[in-house]
Amino acid sequence: MNVRLSILLVSVLVLFGGTFLIWQFFLRTPERTPNEDWMYRVSEDDLYRIEVSTEGDNGQVEAVYTRAPGSARWYIQGDPSVPVFNDKWAGTPLLLSGPRVNRTLAEEIDNPEAYGLEPPKSRVKVVDGSGQSFEFHMGITTPDGSNQYTRVVGHSPLFTVPEIWAQVINRLALEPPYLKLYQLEEKDNVVFVQVTDDGKTIDYGWDIDQVWYYLGPPQEDPSQQDAKPDGPETKIPVEEGHWLEVLEFVRGPRADDIAEDSIEDPSEYGLDPPRTIVRLGKGTGADMNFFLGDPTPDGNHRYAMVDLRDGKLYTMHNDRVRLITGLVSDPPIGESPEATPPPG
Repeated sequence: MNVRLSILLVSVLVLFGGTFLIWQFFLRTPERTPNEDWMYRVSEDDLYRIEVSTEGDNGQVEAVYTRAPGSARWYIQGDPSVPVFNDKWAGTPLLLSGPRVNRTLAEEIDNPEAYGLEPPKSRVKVVDGSGQSFEFHMGITTPDGSNQYTRVVGHSPLFTVPEIWAQVINRLALEPPYLKLYQLEEKDNVVFVQVTDDGKTIDYGWDIDQVWYYLGPPQEDPSQQDAKPDGPETKIPVEEGHWLEVLEFVRGPRADDIAEDSIEDPSEYGLDPPRTIVRLGKGTGADMNFFLGDPTPDGNHRYAMVDLRDGKLYTMHNDRVRLITGLVSDPPIGESPEATPPPG
């Protein structure tokens, strides 16, 4: 190795070594003191039970979430228990595996009532696989409205946590993430609904006059034209109250269980071809579809899928199925064309 190359390499090492020392001693964020910024710590993979209770419009409301050892699927406890909708649930165990606090206001709480902690506004309890549990209480918001007073049961300090974080946790009790086939976003403007059931197709559309209409069988289906009461231009306003219930449902169809995570042959469940097809037209021009198949063995549900290629098989209770099939068998036709804006 020649002298010039040796000098160059030494210079590079000195440059990087100096930069590292400057970062290490002057620019690096100091290490946090253990237990200073956490209410508690537990691995999210070890969490098996989450209990949340908070104040609702009509008193305290509670939700309990559990998962079986070795399973990744969380359930909302009830009669019966229902899997969570993962699009809304994802990240929740992480949020509760190690809640961060943004300030320690006092090492002892002299007057817990003054902070809304006696009794607390919210109670949250998590349990891991070994049976170890942590419980914390949340009180009122701080004067600036950006944080919420908090304490850990069995410990003395008074903390604050971000109010936005507290809202997310409280929503687990106020709005449990029940299983759905999908959930359209607020911006998704539904302007067309088509349902095919028992070999018959019926269309509904939202017109430029901001009214939802029953349109009857689609015009491109010649076999259905005679079924239209007023010919091919049928356009009758729907009954607004019932239709709003329909729209809320099709924007996020509730399911009751996940029968299979993946199936190879949808025809075994009456889904290829489907017995019932629901197609939603959005203002963006994109469509959203879901399908219903045969009854389940208990006779109380129907099999359902969103994407026949995805393979995930759901079940939907007959009460919810009838809300869809009734759009064909018993159209919700109204009497007066009152304006009904599309959701989203």
